Amino acid sequence: MSLAQPTAESSTDQANAQSAHQAATFDWPTYADATLAGLSVLIPIPLLDMAFESYFRRRMPQTIVRQDGHTLTPAVLRLLQNQPGGFSNLWRGCLLWPFKLLGEFIVRLSRKILYFLTIKKAVDALNYYWQRAFLLRYMTQQGYLAQDSAALAVTALENTLAVRGKSPLTTLAQQIVYSPLRVWRALWHARTHKTDPMLDETSTRLALGWGGFNSFFVTLAQHYEQEYRRLRQTTQQ
Repeated sequence: MSLAQPTAESSTDQANAQSAHQAATFDWPTYADATLAGLSVLIPIPLLDMAFESYFRRRMPQTIVRQDGHTLTPAVLRLLQNQPGGFSNLWRGCLLWPFKLLGEFIVRLSRKILYFLTIKKAVDALNYYWQRAFLLRYMTQQGYLAQDSAALAVTALENTLAVRGKSPLTTLAQQIVYSPLRVWRALWHARTHKTDPMLDETSTRLALGWGGFNSFFVTLAQHYEQEYRRLRQTTQQ
């Protein structure tokens, strides 16, 4: 009895799964900025927490692709950093900025007063940024961030993260939510390129626990691939 030959689609799925396993391998430089962005929520000063979160979030793409020896064009980097271009968009943003800033300040101040809400927000942020970092690494390995396919790939990224459900990463995130003072000191050291004991402790703790989430990341990559294929088919119609 002869064995059935694998189809092209199944071969592609196997290759994607192998790439996902590779992307899920933990190394601190890939997930450092994602971790720092999530922990920035714990800074006890409204708007300063937002500034630090934005800084590390914007730094993520370039840092991650460099780990695999790649670079991003300015256009692709803008897509990943969610920086709308053009003077008209900038002008509208300037007009609305005072109102957005006031609203953001009130929301974040209320979280600082009710600190348990800040803890939950930090755990959710770590969940989000770790998944985003993994997918950015996976997209890089798949070659999806080339100039001609980048816009579609980034849209698939945002759509996949927008519908993500419960994540087993929550337990790990809860283990590294430290006191605000320790977080503020560590984030400042990271911002100024200095070493910090808390960051060393965080890296070690993540490395020890990361291997248990391999199957979750493979599934996340499968969801991304489904969304990417759907968008590609839609644009080809």
